[in-house]
Amino acid sequence: MADDTNFSTEFDVGFSGVSDSLLDQITVEEVTLGESLLTPGLQTSVRVHSYFHYLPVKNLDEFKNTIMTMKINKASLAKYKIPPDLDVLATTYRLDKRKMINNVTEEFVLHGCHQTLLDDASSLVSKKWKCTRPSAVVSEVLRSCAGANVLDIEQADPARDYIAENIRPFQVVSQQANVALAEGTDPSFLHYMTYEKLGTHCFKSLKKLSKQSPVATYMFQETGAISGHAYPYSILTHNFPCDFDLLSDILNGVGTNGKNNNNLVTINPVMKMFNIFGSSDTFGCGIGSGLPKIATSNMGSAKQQNMCEDNSHLYIHKRQARMALLDQDKVALRIIVPWNPMLNAGKVIELVLPNKNNPNGITRNYGSGTYLIASLKHSIKRGQPAVITMDCVSTTVGTGEV
Repeated sequence: MADDTNFSTEFDVGFSGVSDSLLDQITVEEVTLGESLLTPGLQTSVRVHSYFHYLPVKNLDEFKNTIMTMKINKASLAKYKIPPDLDVLATTYRLDKRKMINNVTEEFVLHGCHQTLLDDASSLVSKKWKCTRPSAVVSEVLRSCAGANVLDIEQADPARDYIAENIRPFQVVSQQANVALAEGTDPSFLHYMTYEKLGTHCFKSLKKLSKQSPVATYMFQETGAISGHAYPYSILTHNFPCDFDLLSDILNGVGTNGKNNNNLVTINPVMKMFNIFGSSDTFGCGIGSGLPKIATSNMGSAKQQNMCEDNSHLYIHKRQARMALLDQDKVALRIIVPWNPMLNAGKVIELVLPNKNNPNGITRNYGSGTYLIASLKHSIKRGQPAVITMDCVSTTVGTGEV
C-alpha cells in the first residue's frame, strides 16, 4: 500500500499465484499507466523496491504471467461527483531495469499488459467475409479471436468483401480501420484501448470523437484557494507544442483551410477504366495535385465480378492526411493535471484561459477551446501527488484540420 498523505491518493498493487515470501519486504514505489489513440493496448508498469538478502532467496521469475491487480483511490474526488476509484487488471509479462540502489535493496520494474495483447500475439485469423461492414468484422475478430470482453465500436461503412490471410487479430482490425468510413465519408477510424471497465477496446472515428462534450473543464487561475492538487480541475502546467504548421499539413495532404489536397487514380482491369478522384487543381503542372496515389478498383464491375464494391475511391486518398493529424509534432496542448479517473484517451476536455484585462471575465485568450486527448499517462509515486500528463490535439481534427 502506498499513500499520498498530502493529497489523499492511494494505490494498492497485488499479484496472484505467487509465494508469500516473494511479496515479503517488497514496496511498490511508483505506478504508471498509459493510453494512446495510436496503440491498441495499455501500458501498465510498477516500480518496486525489494530486500535483496531475503531467505529463502526470491525467485523473481514467479512474477512471469501472473495477474497484476491494482486499485487506485482518491477519496476527495467524491465531493466533486467524480468517481474516486480506478481498478486495473493486467498480465505481468516483463521484468526489467533491475539494479541495486543500496547495499540491501534492489529496484526493478514490472510491466503488465491487457490479456488481449497476449491473445493477439498467439492467434492468427484466416477467414473470408462477404459484403460485411468493417465494424461487424472488428467486433467478431476482437471477441472471438482476441478474447475481448468489453467493446466500444462505432458503426462503420461500407459493407465490402474481405479476406484475412492468416494474420493476427489486431492486424485485421488495423486493415478494417484503413477502409472504414464514418457517416459514409470520413476515413478516420482508430483502434485503441482505455482502462475503462478493466480494459475497453474502442473502434471509433476522429469525426465522432471530436463531437463529444468535454468531460472536464480546466481553467487557468492565479495561485489561490482552489488551485493546486486539492482541486481536480486545476492546471498544474501547460504548454502548446504546435498551434499550426501549414507546410507539414500540405506535405501530409491537407491544404489551406483544411482542404483535402490528395488525388487518387483508380484502375479497373475488368472494365479497362481509369478514374481520377480528389483534388481537381492542376497548377498547370500535371494531373491532380498534392499527394498522388494509385489503386486497383472494382468500381463499375462489382456485380459482374460477384463482389461488393470496394469503394477505394472514398478512403485511400484521404486516410493518410487524417492519421497525420495525430502525429507527435501535431500535439496542440500538453497539460499536467491532478489525477482524475474520468480522463481517457479519446475523450474531450475544455481549456479556459481568461483574459485578466476583461472587466466581465468573459473574454478568453488564444488557446482556449476544446481538445481531444490523444494520449495520457497516469503517474502515481509514493509520497508525491498523483498527476496525469496529457497530449491533446484540437477537436478540429474531426473536420481534417490541425
